[in-house]
Amino acid sequence: MKEKAQVWVSAILYLALGLVVIGLILGIAMPLVNKMRDRNTLIQTKTLMVNLNKNIFDVINEGPGSKRFLSPFTVEKGELYINSNPANSIYWKFTTKNKLMEPDILFREGDLKLNLTETTVVGEYYALLTLEYGRANLELNSDLANPFVGTYSITIENSGYNENERDPTVTISIKT
Repeated sequence: MKEKAQVWVSAILYLALGLVVIGLILGIAMPLVNKMRDRNTLIQTKTLMVNLNKNIFDVINEGPGSKRFLSPFTVEKGELYINSNPANSIYWKFTTKNKLMEPDILFREGDLKLNLTETTVVGEYYALLTLEYGRANLELNSDLANPFVGTYSITIENSGYNENERDPTVTISIKT
């Protein structure tokens, strides 16, 4: 009878030890996985924003009537905002618990501005990617409103110059 009890006690101890080890591994690994996932989201969105910016400048440089079509244009996480006059900017905002870069310092990669700011929640941040256009008047033409999240078809068109304006109007049409 004593041997049966020892077998059960050993089995329970091994099971408990295994659960503790698995719990520790998950407790350590999950924050690293989340940080890698958020970093990949930031990198993918940065690539998306750089591509959008390149197409907008191509349309501006080619002159009135020039068009570009981007499809699919996918914003997987975060929110994309297109601000028309007077802001003339496009920005993406993403909430994360990971310190992806140094907070409150503006980083530049070409025309793209990257910034991380703290939210009102302790340990939570907004990652912000911004494109500003001083050489063009952005005009949003869409049945959809800001913010944009999901997959879209985007048409970028140089609509020409309006009276009394020296900068071209770039119309951004967004459809699902």
